[in-house]
Amino acid sequence: MFDFIKKIQRNRILRDLMATPRDKKIDNIEEVRTIGVICRLDSEENWNILHHFAKVMENRGKDVCFIALLPKDQELNFVITHQNTHICRMKSDFNVWGLPNDEVLEPFINHNYDLLIDTFGDDDTFSKYVMLRTTANLRAGYMPMGGGDSEMYDLTIRGEGVLDLKYLFNNIIEYLGMIKK
Repeated sequence: MFDFIKKIQRNRILRDLMATPRDKKIDNIEEVRTIGVICRLDSEENWNILHHFAKVMENRGKDVCFIALLPKDQELNFVITHQNTHICRMKSDFNVWGLPNDEVLEPFINHNYDLLIDTFGDDDTFSKYVMLRTTANLRAGYMPMGGGDSEMYDLTIRGEGVLDLKYLFNNIIEYLGMIKK
């Protein structure tokens, strides 16, 4: 019963956040200075792709910041070397509704991102909540063909099946590179 009430309250919170007005701005990738990435630490392979993306963008003069969810009952068996990475992993990092606490989110959401990328690729409350709490000029994410609600994204990359991080990052960079300067 309590799980049902928690789900209703989470949906209400997300709906209210969705109604919050914000300024949208689409820049060419060269004009983007700050990038936020919402991710899941589910494998070393995915972390290596995320870290490589951060290093490439930082070499281009951009600031990259991660907020990551470590799934329940999963241990971190690889090294996180990016210093601007915030990890939500403990029960105390979440409130009674199952949403991240403000103390955990503040280091990430206190930035104004030119580009915010959701790498979850599914209908996840954590990624939705962080995305809606963060001030970002452009929100980008992945949705499988024929599935999902993409109204929270300003740029939606569609694909077949499970999210491929390389595909997502390459497409975002390609599409933003087409924007006239």
